[in-house]
Amino acid sequence: MTRLRHSLYRGTGEGMLRAAANLAEPVMPPWPGPAAPLRRWRTWLAVVWADDTFRQAVSSASPDLAHQVQSIVDGRSPKVRRVRRAALATARYAIRYARRSTPFGLFAGVALVEFGKRAEVRVGERHQTVARPGPVALDAAISAWEGDGERMADVDVCVNNLAQQRKGRVHVPSEGASEFSLALTPAFALVLDAARSPIRYSALAEKLAAELPSTAEHHRARLLAQLLRVRLLRSSLRAPATVIDPTDVLPSTQRKEIRSTSSATDLRLDATVRLPSAVLTEAETAATVLARIATHPNGIPSWRRWIDQFAEHYGETAEVPLNLVLDREKGLGFPDGFGHVSEPPRPMTRRDRLLLEIAGAAAAEGARSVPLSGAMIEELESAAGKPAGTAPHLELAVSVNARSTQALERGNFRLQVSTISRSAGSMTGRFWHLFPDTGATYANLPTVEPGAELAQLSFHPSRIPADLLARAPRVLPRLVSVGEFRHPEKDVLFPSDLNVGMRDGRPYLADAATGTHLELLAPTALNFLWNNNTPPLARFLVEISRATTPQVTWFDWGAAWTLPFTPAVHYRRSILVAARWKVRARDLLDRTATLDEWAARFHAWRGRFRVPDRVLLTEDDQQLPLNLHQDMHLDLLRTHLDASPTGIATLHDAPPPEADGWIDGRAHTLVIPMKARS
Repeated sequence: MTRLRHSLYRGTGEGMLRAAANLAEPVMPPWPGPAAPLRRWRTWLAVVWADDTFRQAVSSASPDLAHQVQSIVDGRSPKVRRVRRAALATARYAIRYARRSTPFGLFAGVALVEFGKRAEVRVGERHQTVARPGPVALDAAISAWEGDGERMADVDVCVNNLAQQRKGRVHVPSEGASEFSLALTPAFALVLDAARSPIRYSALAEKLAAELPSTAEHHRARLLAQLLRVRLLRSSLRAPATVIDPTDVLPSTQRKEIRSTSSATDLRLDATVRLPSAVLTEAETAATVLARIATHPNGIPSWRRWIDQFAEHYGETAEVPLNLVLDREKGLGFPDGFGHVSEPPRPMTRRDRLLLEIAGAAAAEGARSVPLSGAMIEELESAAGKPAGTAPHLELAVSVNARSTQALERGNFRLQVSTISRSAGSMTGRFWHLFPDTGATYANLPTVEPGAELAQLSFHPSRIPADLLARAPRVLPRLVSVGEFRHPEKDVLFPSDLNVGMRDGRPYLADAATGTHLELLAPTALNFLWNNNTPPLARFLVEISRATTPQVTWFDWGAAWTLPFTPAVHYRRSILVAARWKVRARDLLDRTATLDEWAARFHAWRGRFRVPDRVLLTEDDQQLPLNLHQDMHLDLLRTHLDASPTGIATLHDAPPPEADGWIDGRAHTLVIPMKARS
């Protein structure tokens, strides 16, 4: 057997525990079933809603659902279908109440984790809550203020540095792949010139009046309000992402008003957790294996194509202003897939064929799990191609499966890999404000290019509800600000201050004034690849320096993902990926069947595919634990299938019931930042 080479990664020190705040679900009576009368649904909701702690958690997470359920319990909702939908939503929350480890309001929180010789685990009940205004309510309040010219008089504004001019129009990114497009009128051109640097709103209005005296005042005010609404102008009322509480920059009267409205809560757990060093060693090994078998060891195809285009267009030694490179008319624009999905179908590769062989053999033998040998790792590594380097840092999210702390100390544990992030700080960054000394450790992360300076990226997400997910305190000396209102200050750079160059086939960012090469850290877990929540420029700036390094992700089955079943893959004490099944609505009964009839067909399917009782219903990065012998869980699965646009539900094997014994049965995930070894 081939021995694994030395570990490519080592932990940076501390990790972060993400864990459920509660150990047990609320009391739930028998599930009424789809055909039950209104009275039974109301009774079910009344019993569940009587749990004060659960009711408070749901009310914090979804005020609309809480209001709806309370109305039903009080007898004010006569429609059975509406009551059933509310019960299904409440049932999902009830399951996640004790089985969700992803931080979410009062459901789950975070704590720091240390590694040492012995295991020590204590979780108390004195959790600390940190509340901030909900992003949607805050945006509505600020938008109302920005629409009032009188109240805006003393507020500073500036042009959004994400705006681009093309063919006589100004384009400003909006949500997802959409954008606002406005004709470049003389009035717009005047605003673009006058507000290129921060300017008082009243002063900008006066300039418009002086240059356009024939235009009515209310038309000029409406123009400025429109430019604020479409984000061409950004006001100082909208705090940069390095301001943890976005109300801190507001006038005191508005601040008090907004803080009394809806809030979003982060939970710092009352916990002390120290795990044996063997857990960290195993995590380093898992990260090494995933790095070695990465699908794209030298960057994704769209980046490779863009790099070739840059070399052809500008040459191997040129340094070009960032804004010029990304101009579609004068430069190259973004790589394919930035802002919209355009990646062509991936051709079948040797790596795909190897994984199809592994999955097919497991299915034929009835095996739910496949051990990954050193020889198989080397074969997969060879099939993907030799990497040009190593991703400098990342974060590994795992759950620890062990019956007790004593079992942990004896080495009787398994790690279940949940996911792996693009860089250190991705999953932990948005909680740095709960642990003020933690973020400073990220200043010492390695870079792809020796001697490059690590800088922090600050930006607003494209979608308002995601705002708090991108807020993190400033922990690095240098900052790059995108799409925000900021006054110029030392060590703060904007896109216009950056150049793009290439050295030895690898692109890089540089400070145009000093020539210093920069690599950017974005402390947010927002998925850049989905193009839903992040402006394309933010993704570009984060990825460019690492564009030719291995794209380390969770275990990628490649073409085998289309199969109805793929086995778990484990190496040593790590489960790199859980067993996975796809159930299709077309293989079951339609909506006219009763739940019992549907369940009978579903259990027959389960028998053929050897699906266990306990699974995780997975959609993107969300998981709902299900027990397939319970009517409520089956009804939730059927409802999910009925609502799915693809008619497919993805089920993953769940950890055994005793897996969380070392932490008193608490659902959890460990996030472990890692950096490449020298």
